[in-house]
Formats: sequence, C-alpha cells, structure tokens
Amino acid sequence: MSNKTKPIVVIVLAVVLAAGIAVYLGLQTSASNGGAGKPSTEVNPGGGHIRGNASAPVTLVEFGDYQCPSCGFYHPIVDELLRRYPDKVKLEFHHYPLVTAHAHALAAAMAVEAAGDQGKYWEMHDVIYNHQKEWSILPNPESQFLAYAAELGLDANKFMQSVKSIDVEKRISDDIKRGSEAKVGGTPTFFINGHAVEPLPSGVDEFASIVDAAMKSSNQAPK
Repeated sequence: MSNKTKPIVVIVLAVVLAAGIAVYLGLQTSASNGGAGKPSTEVNPGGGHIRGNASAPVTLVEFGDYQCPSCGFYHPIVDELLRRYPDKVKLEFHHYPLVTAHAHALAAAMAVEAAGDQGKYWEMHDVIYNHQKEWSILPNPESQFLAYAAELGLDANKFMQSVKSIDVEKRISDDIKRGSEAKVGGTPTFFINGHAVEPLPSGVDEFASIVDAAMKSSNQAPK
C-alpha cells in the first residue's frame, strides 16, 4: 500500500465505524422507547473474549457496559460462578456500552481493549469494574484509566495509541453489532448455552441453579 493511499483507507474506515455507531445509537434510542423488545431466546454470537476453560460445556455469554451499576453488581457474581465451576463454565464477554445513558462507557470499553493489546484484557476488565464508582463520576476518566494501566505494568504510550486506534473501535463496534442482532436492549444481558437468562437471577446461588440446569441439559443432549 502506497503512502498516498494509506490516509484514504484510514478515512474510509473511520466513516464506516462512525456509520455503525450512528446505527447503534438509533437502536439504543429505540430500546429506551420500548422498540428493541426482549433479547433473542437463543444466540451464539462468538467473537467475544473468553475467560475460563475454553472447552467448558457451559458458555455464559454476557453483553456488558462498564459504567452500568447493574453490570458492576453482577461482576463478582459471574466471577464466583467461574470459581465454582472452573472446568464446566466459561465466560464469553461482549462490549455493549449504553452511551446514551453512560457517558464514559465507550471510553472504558476502549481502555479494556487497549490493555488487551498488551495481554492484560481481563486484568483491566476487573480493575474497571472494581473501581466503577471512582472513575464513573469523573468529568473525564482518561487519566484514571491511564493510572490503572500503569498499575498493571502497561506501556503508557502503547496504551494510549491503542485507546485511540481504529482497530479497537472496530472490535467494540463488532460487539455492538452482535448485541443488536441478539436484540440486546439493556445491560447486563446474559445467555447460557445460547438461551437468554430471564429474569436476571437475584444472586450467585440462583445463578448457579441455572448453570446446574444447563449442565444437566448438556449431559442429556445427544452426543
């Protein structure tokens, strides 16, 4: 690719991403007005970040927003599920920042993805959720995210380059598209082995009972 064509490619990619985000914002507005409906009863989006045993028989898919208080509430619950079922359950996490309600949700998702470029995706994921009440009230949390990156031992310059990169934007845009296709209207939205978890469980024990049922169903499925 010549030096003359590179700027053109960058501009085209930026326009495509902007268009995707504009569609997403329209879908969020529809959702807030009751237009998005309930999530699909079955979904297998793929493409998310995996935590846990990759070959686990139970896949817990989460569409989450880092500034969403409910997502913050369920973060330790999901962690406990993975601890209780280390070989049986894996988490497949997808970004779904509700930017019309949470001004810093997209920036937080980009910070987590940027940390992932240096091999620290889940570490930043945990830090962002664990400190949600701190950074979410700031006018601009960028410096706080940079401080978290430093605590994790990340290269600051590489981190900031990733935060502002088109590749990071595209990964989040792809997740947003997956969520829209699954008719995700709010966060968190969970699916277990492709089936929507509705209503949301009140705590870890109730969630565990749903996981137990999914494991039983998986064992009874034809091989």
